Amino acid sequence: MKNKMAKAGSLLLVISMGAGLLAGCGSSSGGGTDGAKELNICIWDGMFSEDAINDFEKKNGCKVNVTYIDNTDTMLSKLVEGGNQYDVLDIEAAYVKSFVDNGLLQEIDHSAITNEQYVEPSLLENGPIGDEDLKYTTPDSNAGYTAIIYNTETCPIEIHSFKDLTNPALKGEIAMVNSTISLYGAALSALGYQPDSKNEDEISAANDLLVGIKKNVKTFVGESAVSALVNGECSVALSWDYATLCFDDKANWDRFAIADIDSDYEKFVQYWGITATSEKKELAQEFINYMISPEAVAMHIDEWGQIPMVQRKYIEKYLPDDFYENPCIEVYAGLADKSWLVAVDDEQINLMDKYYTLLMGGN
Repeated sequence: MKNKMAKAGSLLLVISMGAGLLAGCGSSSGGGTDGAKELNICIWDGMFSEDAINDFEKKNGCKVNVTYIDNTDTMLSKLVEGGNQYDVLDIEAAYVKSFVDNGLLQEIDHSAITNEQYVEPSLLENGPIGDEDLKYTTPDSNAGYTAIIYNTETCPIEIHSFKDLTNPALKGEIAMVNSTISLYGAALSALGYQPDSKNEDEISAANDLLVGIKKNVKTFVGESAVSALVNGECSVALSWDYATLCFDDKANWDRFAIADIDSDYEKFVQYWGITATSEKKELAQEFINYMISPEAVAMHIDEWGQIPMVQRKYIEKYLPDDFYENPCIEVYAGLADKSWLVAVDDEQINLMDKYYTLLMGGN
């Protein structure tokens, strides 16, 4: 498991460190490339095509310096460290409100993001909590879901509830994401509480449930549980990998499924944002605009497998002929109304971190 630092106040700590943490790349890097033509970005691993980034560099005569993360906590720690000065961030919807409220983002000029015309309308009609009008962000992916994925051939039990993951029959069978909100939101929802609860008694009860599940967890993952599932290391995973499994191999269409449970799953969408102190707004917007173009989105899909954020009529010509036969597309459409998406804040983050530390520190 990748080590997850305690955020020690998370966004509040970021703010207290001052604007220098998010300073844009206004000066030359000293590496022989004009600093004005460099862009520093912080993005999630496993989402965007390196070929697309390289293509943007060639077309624009610039250098894109990429920092990959596997959860928002890692992004926050990078910002706190201050060693990396970013222009563009790839932000979880759940954290957009905190970024906006704390002044970490500058407004986007949507007239410069002309490729938004190709994006699925639903993604533009409803912005993330805290930026509903998309003043500071624009979507960089379609919706995904953190769900219980199981191997239809080897899973030893039927799973109808998140609580079923405590079943001793699953000992050593589970791979689980190490995302705080994903874990505690799922547990809170399973217990009948709101996934964005700030009630410590409720979060404590959620932690107790997670402690019971942890006894069956073989591995915690930050980036992906695909290898653990495909290699047979685990027969169950709480992860966001169903789309990847389905797009990687048609054999997985029957081999893996999402459990139909009695509580809702976490929905997630990612958003592009430009840091408040970046002096590269024009180049940053050119980068964002390119990365949501039908051509670039097709590259992301080819490399990582995902539901297109671009409307079918604009992207279909770039995709394999049988692309829309993939069962993941229908499954995800069915989860849209059986899911939750929350905006976490510092109070909730700190509470969850308190119990997450206990959870990961226990045996």
